[in-house]
Amino acid sequence: MTMTDSPPVADTALAAASPRVVGLFDALTTTDHKRIGRLWLRSGVLALLAATIVGVVLTVENSNSSADDIFGGVNNYFQYFSAYRFGLVLLVVAPLFVGLATVVVPMQVGATNIAFPRAAHGAVWLFMIGAGITVVSVAAGGGWGALDGVSSGERDAIALTLVGTALVIVSLLAASICIATTVVSLRTAGMNLLRVPLFAWSMLVATSVWLLTLPVALGNLALIYLDLRGGPGEYGTAGGSGAIYAQLGWLVEQPQVYAFAIPVLGVLGQIAPVAAGRRHAQHMVAVALIGLFGLLAVGGWSQPFFQGGNYDENFVFIVFGLFAVLPVLGSIGAATDTIAKRSADDDGGASASTGPGAGTAGAGISRLLSVHGLGAIGAALLLLAGTVAGLARVIQPWDLGGRTTTTAVMNLVLYGAVVAAIAGIWFWAPKISGRHLPAAMGRLVLLDLVAGAVLLGAADFVSGFLEAPAFGYQVAGSTAPLMAVPSDQNLIEVMNVVGAAGAVLIVLGVLGVVAALAKAARSDEPVEDNPYGGQTLEWATSSPPPSGNFSEPPERVVSEAPLLDTVRENGEEA
Repeated sequence: MTMTDSPPVADTALAAASPRVVGLFDALTTTDHKRIGRLWLRSGVLALLAATIVGVVLTVENSNSSADDIFGGVNNYFQYFSAYRFGLVLLVVAPLFVGLATVVVPMQVGATNIAFPRAAHGAVWLFMIGAGITVVSVAAGGGWGALDGVSSGERDAIALTLVGTALVIVSLLAASICIATTVVSLRTAGMNLLRVPLFAWSMLVATSVWLLTLPVALGNLALIYLDLRGGPGEYGTAGGSGAIYAQLGWLVEQPQVYAFAIPVLGVLGQIAPVAAGRRHAQHMVAVALIGLFGLLAVGGWSQPFFQGGNYDENFVFIVFGLFAVLPVLGSIGAATDTIAKRSADDDGGASASTGPGAGTAGAGISRLLSVHGLGAIGAALLLLAGTVAGLARVIQPWDLGGRTTTTAVMNLVLYGAVVAAIAGIWFWAPKISGRHLPAAMGRLVLLDLVAGAVLLGAADFVSGFLEAPAFGYQVAGSTAPLMAVPSDQNLIEVMNVVGAAGAVLIVLGVLGVVAALAKAARSDEPVEDNPYGGQTLEWATSSPPPSGNFSEPPERVVSEAPLLDTVRENGEEA
């Protein structure tokens, strides 16, 4: 298999066919990384809509103080409880970032295509097949375990869910190899790893962590599947078992959940200098901080199922939880320093750059308040809140394990990742689709998502201190939860209503994303090649980029901001 492919020669017979036939054929055969990335993004947005709707129903059930049971039983609730969690990680956040990276990263490093384009294309279709199998099997009574008894039919459906989950993970691993190889092996002349744009660097770190940890989940899945198919073993007994979820739950808990939010720091580091209209003031520091966060996000070793009741006292687990907040806080500080230095330059009458992105202080504030600027800031703050909640989670005297605090960490971190991905979609829309996305709608969408995530995460965080269990299903006909009774049930019910309101806001924001994408698809408005004053190589191409990305090979790179270097050489930079 070659690392890249030459642009295909047009087929005259196909060109004479209808646009719908041409579109289907292209979707099934393309090796253009931009089209492959769009398939990932569409899949991720569709899964995001489905996952957030399930999340609303779950929070409404939790806030339901009457004896009504929306799900009709503990097992149905458990199926969708686990589907929401695993779906948000594997079917939403990961494919959104993979899609962004598949489109943007090759252009950022000056490559004509992604590495192993046929493998990248096969990965997205494998993902769709695996996601489809997973969703259908859950709807048919499968899922990641059962709590009220496992019949033979349910055992088959659960096994099918495991197969679908495994296919999804394999597809993400294949895509990760393509992205990581692109950054490592296809960089343009002069671009060493310290000059790689921060988003591409964050995706290299993220995919490296995924390649280290997701195979562990495949091992868990294989173990469970063999037990189920080999007869009524430990995980498929008639009495039911939550052990399947327990073996895989580490994917949505710290530190592994942080691994799916590593690109948040890359998006922030990429957008902040553009908003400031100057170079990143702390590029090398940002590179180191992203690498450190990746190190602290390595999971797989942190499986409570195999570590017994003293898991929360594990020294490494505590250290990871305590220190994960530092690289996030440092990355925010580095971005703030970049913006603050530009403000100081403006106040002093000097400008760090008179090239792309330069302008007055008012123009800088306008860029900072742009859709992508607000999104990057909001995403970073949500990630910071998630890591702070994770820090509280590992403090022993508070004993927050197994409570809704773990759910707060998951929701804050993953919705921070969702906000960053959507901000990236708005930012790179000219390169993704050759169209602008509506700015006013984008601001409303991101405000909805950030506000909803704050309400949802804050409600779970507060409830955790009130001893609310993470799995708080109410048994029909009883006011007592399935697990221990919290210390203040009335306040927890208030928090549940707050969380439900947050979930509704998130769904409204996602619907706004879908509406904005649909509106942009019908737009014929021309798009500038570099409308924001971008500093990295993807902004040196046309919008949309041509096949092969660049009309001629990029010039030798001498820094992390090659477009600013070009401006300086032309005598336009002070």
